[in-house]
Amino acid sequence: MLGSSLVGQLSRLLGASAVSTGNGHEIDGLTPEAVVRPVDQVQLSEVLRWASSEQVSLLPRGGGTHSNLGNVPGGADVILDMGAFNQLVDYQPADMTATVQAGLTLSSMQQHLALGREFVPLESAQAERSTVGGILSIGAGGPLSHTYGLPREWLIGISVMTPQGISTKAGGKVVKNVTGYDLNKLYTGALGTLGVILEASFKLLPCNPRAGALIVSFPTVAASIDAGRKLLYTSAAPLGFHCASSGVARWLQDPVQAGSQYLGLDDEESSLCLSYFSGRDQATKRRMDEATALLMSEGANAVQRIEDDAAKEILGRITDVPMEIKVGTNLAIKISVQSKSAARVSSECADITVLGQKPDQLIDPGFGSIRLFWPESDDNPNCASGADQPVLEAIHKIRRIAHQYGGSAVVEHCPLDVKRQIDVWGDPPDSLKVMQAIKRRFDPDDILNPGRFLGGI
Repeated sequence: MLGSSLVGQLSRLLGASAVSTGNGHEIDGLTPEAVVRPVDQVQLSEVLRWASSEQVSLLPRGGGTHSNLGNVPGGADVILDMGAFNQLVDYQPADMTATVQAGLTLSSMQQHLALGREFVPLESAQAERSTVGGILSIGAGGPLSHTYGLPREWLIGISVMTPQGISTKAGGKVVKNVTGYDLNKLYTGALGTLGVILEASFKLLPCNPRAGALIVSFPTVAASIDAGRKLLYTSAAPLGFHCASSGVARWLQDPVQAGSQYLGLDDEESSLCLSYFSGRDQATKRRMDEATALLMSEGANAVQRIEDDAAKEILGRITDVPMEIKVGTNLAIKISVQSKSAARVSSECADITVLGQKPDQLIDPGFGSIRLFWPESDDNPNCASGADQPVLEAIHKIRRIAHQYGGSAVVEHCPLDVKRQIDVWGDPPDSLKVMQAIKRRFDPDDILNPGRFLGGI
C-alpha cells in the first residue's frame, strides 16, 4: 500500500487507516491513485491544504451514485470520501429547521426528521446511498420538483471548506436570512468545483397523514402529457405527474403487477402515467377522485388507485428510474424546456434512433423535464467500437431540438469515446467567463473536480 507515492504521503499525513488505493474506483477510464476518508474537519483541512500545495486533484464523493456525471476529469488523483461526515447536527421541530453533515444519506436524514413528523422535500435516486452533500452538489431534483422545486429552494444555510482548507459559512439556521450574497445557491449545483460541503441547514415541512397514487394508461405518450398538464393546473393537482413510454413502463411493472392486466401496457405506443398525492385524508381522497374523473375524460384507458405505503413505493420506484435504466443504455439525455413545449419536444425526439433503437422516455410535463434512454442494441452492446458517430449525431439532433424550444440538453450517460468528444453540459453560455473567474477565485490551483463542469471548469 505504501508503495504508491500519494497513498504514502496521505498515510503519513492522516494515518494508514484513513487511506486506501484507488483500485475499483475508476471514473471515466481514470483510476485514482488513492481514496482518502477524513474523519473530521481538522483532517479534511489538512488534506485540502496538502492537495493545493502539491497540485493534486481531488474528486469529492458522497454515496457515489453520480460519480460519472460530468465531463471526463482533467485529473483524478485522489477521491475525497466524505462518508464519515454523517451526523444530524441540530434538529428543531418547533422551528421546522434541521442541520446535517454532508455525508448523511437522504434516507437517514428523513428517518431522523420523521421522529418529529417532519421532512425535507429533497428527492434522489437510491436514497439509501445518496448523501446530502452529493444531492446539493449536483442540484438534483426529483419527481415532485413541479411542486417542491429544486434543493436550493429548501437550503437556508451551508458550511463549506475551501480548497485552502478554511471553513466558511453562509446563511444560517433561520428561515429568513438575507444578509450578504446568497452563497447557498452558488455552491448548490456547482458539482463540488468551488469547495467541499460540510454541513447544510434546511427548512422543513410537516409530514402528511395520507398518501396515494394513480397509475393511469393512455393510448399514446402525447395524450398522457396533454392530460397531465391539464390536471396539474386544476384544484385536483397531484404533487407530481410523470409519463413513461412503454419501455420504461415495463420496468415499472413489478410494483403494479396487480393492475398490469388491464392497464394495456403491452401496446408499444401506450404510456403509463403516475400521479402522486398526499395531505389530509378527505382532501387527498377528493383530489384523487377528481383527478380520476378528469383523466378518464381525457382519454385514459384505465386508472388504478394505490394507497399509503404502496403509493410511497411507487414514488420511490419512479425516483430510481434514471439511475436504474441508465445501466442498460447506450445513451441517456435529460432535456429541460418550458412545460408548454414538453409534448412537442417529446414527439420530435421519439423517432431519433441510435443503432436501430428508438428512445424510451420519462417525462415530467409540469417541470418541463424529458429523459431519453436509448437501450443497448443486441447487435452492438455497449455501443461497440465504430459506433460513435450515430451516438454523436443523436446528441446533436436532440440539442438542436432543445435549443429550438429555448431549452437545454445534458448528456447523463454515453460511451466514454463519445464523452471525450463533447461537453456533456451543452454549449457554454455567455456567462462562462464569469464562471471561470469565480472558479479561479475560489480554487486557484484547480484541484476540485477539474474539468468536469460546464465549459471544462
